[in-house]
Amino acid sequence: MVVEDVPDSGPARAGNVIVRPEAVGICGSDFHLFSGELGAISGARDFYPRIQGHEVSAVVEDPGDAAAEVHEGDRVAIWPLLPCGRCYPCRIGRPNVCPRFRLVGVHTDGGLQQRLEVPAGLVFGVGDLEPDATAFVEPASIVVHALARGRLQPGEQVVVFGAGPIGLAAVLAASQKGARVLAVDPLETRRDLAKRLGAEHATWAQPAELMTRVGEWTNGEGPPLIVETSGEVGVLPQAVEMVSPAGRVVVVGMSSGAVPMRPGAFPEKEIDVIGTSCATAEDFKAAIELASVNRSIITALFSHHFPLARAAEAFEFAMSRPPDAIKVIVTVEQ
Repeated sequence: MVVEDVPDSGPARAGNVIVRPEAVGICGSDFHLFSGELGAISGARDFYPRIQGHEVSAVVEDPGDAAAEVHEGDRVAIWPLLPCGRCYPCRIGRPNVCPRFRLVGVHTDGGLQQRLEVPAGLVFGVGDLEPDATAFVEPASIVVHALARGRLQPGEQVVVFGAGPIGLAAVLAASQKGARVLAVDPLETRRDLAKRLGAEHATWAQPAELMTRVGEWTNGEGPPLIVETSGEVGVLPQAVEMVSPAGRVVVVGMSSGAVPMRPGAFPEKEIDVIGTSCATAEDFKAAIELASVNRSIITALFSHHFPLARAAEAFEFAMSRPPDAIKVIVTVEQ
């Protein structure tokens, strides 16, 4: 990763908006792109060179001709999804799983630059929300979509594996919906933060002991919903055995690894194992509301800040996974 000058995009083209990024969050999926793993998985050869950054807070510089809902000077969050609009998922209203979608910061240049042009439909006003919280709207939208996929009901007991930024956002969103949440993470600092965000319990143990603890918490029934955000390959088989019969397991965490599964658990328990990908525009709007209502508490998630000139250092730091790092933010100085 290098810092260099790139050609200016000029005025906004038809249907587009020019924004000035202020804050860009670094995400686990950024690691997969940076390492080359995403390109290897997809088989695509056009990822690089690429300006990364898909968790973007920005200010509108040039609203162009198609941005009736935003004006120059408005702070906005960027929904980074560009679906094809023609395939089966797009036709049934699920563009977030379009097999030909493009993501800002992954397939097209993203927010780690001083000036960014995006289609007007990706720009969502956030009112007076602060830049860090605005950058967090995108990962919050992932969680909003995941909980919708999991059909979360008020009062349900939910186990969230992983207390990184996505897992912590899941704890917050689920507890806000009236769920009882147990968070699982090996780091005590993250477990403590999960409790601050609404978790009833936060724990860590080896699989057998964890199964016992969750069983006691659920009176032997198992949780009706498990949300897997860690990306650790061994968690899914564990979740399948842990979840209640007729329960749901939502898989959020990305991994290219493989792991043995016990197929008999599926007909025995009639469980749903559900994938979840990105978010819809409606999820994104709901995430803005989630971040706005909880703006004071989510400040605890923004652990480290780096200026744009030190973006490579920010990535190196974030990918080393230091225990005190939650959400690493790159601030784009104008």
